[in-house]
Amino acid sequence: MATIKFILQGKSAMSNITVRFIVSKKIDLKRKTGLTIDVNDWSEPKKQPIPKNENLKRLKSKLDKLQKHIETAYNDAISNGVEITGDWLQLQIDINNNKIPIVELDVLTNYIQKYIDEAPYKQNQKKQIGLSTGRIQNLKLFKATVKRYEAETPKGKSILIKDINLQFVEKFKIWLFGKGYSVNYVGKNIANLRTICIDASKNDIETSVQIKNIKGVSESKEPEDIVFLNEQEQEAIKKAPLIREALINARKWLLLGCLIGQRGGDLLSITAKNIKDINGIKIIELKQQKTGKLVAIPLLPEALEIIENGLPYKISLANFNEYIKDVCKEAELFMPTKGRKKLKQGKPTVKDVYPKHEIISSHICRRSFATNFYGRIPTPVLMNITAHGSERMFLHYIGKTTYDNAYQMLEYFSKLTPKTITPPVMEVIRNTGDQKE
Repeated sequence: MATIKFILQGKSAMSNITVRFIVSKKIDLKRKTGLTIDVNDWSEPKKQPIPKNENLKRLKSKLDKLQKHIETAYNDAISNGVEITGDWLQLQIDINNNKIPIVELDVLTNYIQKYIDEAPYKQNQKKQIGLSTGRIQNLKLFKATVKRYEAETPKGKSILIKDINLQFVEKFKIWLFGKGYSVNYVGKNIANLRTICIDASKNDIETSVQIKNIKGVSESKEPEDIVFLNEQEQEAIKKAPLIREALINARKWLLLGCLIGQRGGDLLSITAKNIKDINGIKIIELKQQKTGKLVAIPLLPEALEIIENGLPYKISLANFNEYIKDVCKEAELFMPTKGRKKLKQGKPTVKDVYPKHEIISSHICRRSFATNFYGRIPTPVLMNITAHGSERMFLHYIGKTTYDNAYQMLEYFSKLTPKTITPPVMEVIRNTGDQKE
């Protein structure tokens, strides 16, 4: 648990009061509070002023207020995935002292940082307050990408928001593709540019009139690019000889994920509290982090078996992604598969053909569920569980087309027994009018 202490820097008559904020062994931060005190008026054991007069009582009250502000800001930062640094601590001191640091907000990277700092108070897509951890991380990566672009351009200068127009976007896009980034990653960066510029415009920062004409790009995945685990592969994973406890635990999460169809963050957040009994039927009930939607997922016998044998223990998403690659390797999922893989840390992923176990990630749980149960569970029910907004999006997600629906219907009717479908009876009506002989 984080600890806040106030200490004196120096032993002079008037010494600076410094706040020491200890989060962990690695994060031990110190910053001046902007307040001073005579060393003789300071209680070293209590780490606070000795309230022997009104001025010292007011000083103690100010330090108490600062402590409460830092504690509240820290809780908000942790829940929203904000990195705790010395700059973050200094910002909290400045905010508490009504002294917001002045930055050149017409500079793109400065405004991106402002947007990140204000993330806990911004409205998200669910009309709620606070951007998600994933969204904040995406913005941090975006800022780092912009800095690399600035460093590699001929002028090497900071990008001004007012200079971001269609011509700039095309140059930025060409640079991103030249670095080997995927179409979707390029599209996210362009979308972020537009978002930042529109927000800057609302805050009276000069922007180009072309901002609203900036269009993103996205990649259309062909069916053969859809990576999922079929039931035979899941069975191989289930039988794989594993020794390491971490891999055995990750296997439980992986198999459970393929049976309930949730994103990695939602899957790994499941605890015993999410297991409910509704009229004798076991379900998992959870609120999805990305959509804010409350979903109830009936537990199939295989999922129920995993849970009854003991829920897997909690692990981070990063470790889960690492472990399930090893699990699938032990399950001998070596078949050549088209996908993306990061060949070097800090570099973009590269699309190629790899052994399947090397391109496995947490996202395969949701896609495997949707793909394997398509045609066996009504599509609207599947969409409700996977939280897809439209059938078109759902079919695209699993690599299907509207023609697959037609084939599915034909297959369904072909299996119906003659008793189920009664063919129409054709009755011949004779001409009963006068006939010529």
